[in-house]
Amino acid sequence: MLTFFNRSHSESVTVDYCDFPDEALKESVEYLSSSGFKFYCLHPDVANWMGVDVSSVEKIRNRIRHARKNGLFLFEINSGSHSGYWFRFQSFSRFTFMDKWDSFKGNIAFVSQKDAAAFLWKPGEAVTEEEVLKRLKMEADIIEKAINGDLFEVCGPESDDFCRHGWFLDEEEAVKFALEAIPGL
Repeated sequence: MLTFFNRSHSESVTVDYCDFPDEALKESVEYLSSSGFKFYCLHPDVANWMGVDVSSVEKIRNRIRHARKNGLFLFEINSGSHSGYWFRFQSFSRFTFMDKWDSFKGNIAFVSQKDAAAFLWKPGEAVTEEEVLKRLKMEADIIEKAINGDLFEVCGPESDDFCRHGWFLDEEEAVKFALEAIPGL
């Protein structure tokens, strides 16, 4: 925990691990869902993180056929656990539902091209799967950090209306925000 005080020591800003990483995870997944992404997960942990029920192999295969038939962007959700959880979106190559010793397979996400353009703040424009995947990688970082409890938050200045200034992927980013955005420090 790092605490920064103003010159009179009457107000402070604290940078520390996020108290509620589950809220950050929920917010990130809700953002993706509200942007039109649909998730189908075979692995129970991944389904829980993505806020969906566990899907059957048959249902996931049907969703893959549907996505391909309708020209939707289709992505794999790969995750696992080895000294902490890891979480990635990648281009869909083939459906694999067998878990390896440290990875969780059989999870997919898809989105329409129209919703993908809006997700990238380019409504009405043509976007590529690679552009969407690049943005999804940023969300995957947030999800992974939230799952592992590695997000940081900036709190303060402490006054009558205590204020939390969001969460950050790393401590340096949070400190930089605290020093630049909070007047009087």
